[in-house]
Amino acid sequence: MHRTPRFLLAVLAVLSLALSSCGGEDIASKSPGDVLKETFGPNKPVKSGRVDLRIGFDAKGLPGVDGPLKLALRGPFSSSGSQKLPRFDFDVTLDVAGQELAAGAVSTGDEGWLKFAGQNFAVAPAAFKRFRTLYERDQKQAAEADNPTFQALGVDPARWLASPEKVEDENVGGAETVHVTSKVDVPAFLDDVNKLLGRADATGAAAATGVTGRVPSKLTPQQREQIERSVTDTSLDVYSGKDDGTLRRLNIQVSFDVPEDARGAAGGLESGTLGFDLVLSELNEEQEIAAPKNSRPLSDLTRGATGAGGAPEAAPAPAREAAPAPGAAAPPSGAAAQAKYRACLEAAGASIAEVQKCAPLLNGP
Repeated sequence: MHRTPRFLLAVLAVLSLALSSCGGEDIASKSPGDVLKETFGPNKPVKSGRVDLRIGFDAKGLPGVDGPLKLALRGPFSSSGSQKLPRFDFDVTLDVAGQELAAGAVSTGDEGWLKFAGQNFAVAPAAFKRFRTLYERDQKQAAEADNPTFQALGVDPARWLASPEKVEDENVGGAETVHVTSKVDVPAFLDDVNKLLGRADATGAAAATGVTGRVPSKLTPQQREQIERSVTDTSLDVYSGKDDGTLRRLNIQVSFDVPEDARGAAGGLESGTLGFDLVLSELNEEQEIAAPKNSRPLSDLTRGATGAGGAPEAAPAPAREAAPAPGAAAPPSGAAAQAKYRACLEAAGASIAEVQKCAPLLNGP
């Protein structure tokens, strides 16, 4: 099966959360536990809005990691109907030690595109149809489980909370919210981390992004024990719309200090922080999502971005490329740049610092 649509499926996991984020009414007077049940329970689906997801990881002691790693996904989305693939226009940025790589994905519900290095690449109709089928199958299974909000992700944040309490209400994205804060039950959280890792492996995200063999499909018992020993502080904050009980923000922060006897098994990792921040805004407001202009075939991208850690796919016979249409951007790279990029990824191996140095090669000489 074509790998790129499966990568899009992994990107859409967070959108599954947004489109089925639900709630009831009049939650301001409810207990912290009831606020969470309303927020994460089925009732009133979100039809459209904007998502802003940020993940940050700052570690000390890891070889080849010279600074913080930041991932951001943001953009509008709009429902195409119950359990149907939504329309969306997401921009994704990966910042490694101050050097940024930009990508993204667009769907009109019937067609899809990937964005990379300032270019738009059209997904072949047959491949997009397979991707849409996978997404809609997952949504149907989530609905049948009677917990659609996070079921598409295979997680349940309510299980992570230890002694939740309500604190001062706050405004999030223009909406007044009820704010519930809590510590995190680390073992319960790791149970869901395992589910997320397994989901990423099943959707082919690791293969599509060139990290096959580097992203585990699950945490081993030894890894779980080391993590539980290492976590020094946690916080989980849920912001639920005061008028509708709909999730507006989810923020998780984790600090850790790896014991000396476990640092060797952790690859030298000594300490650090992990942050996850999801904000949903402009809920149920009209969003403008249009097909990109001047797109190129996805094969132009996949020929120059085979996965590191595996043998590159055979390059097609040299062909003369057509001149771009008036106003169209130039191709991101020629054959020489693509070859250099593949060689760079292979040489980088598992070093994050070396992999991130390869991205500029796609811009050509």
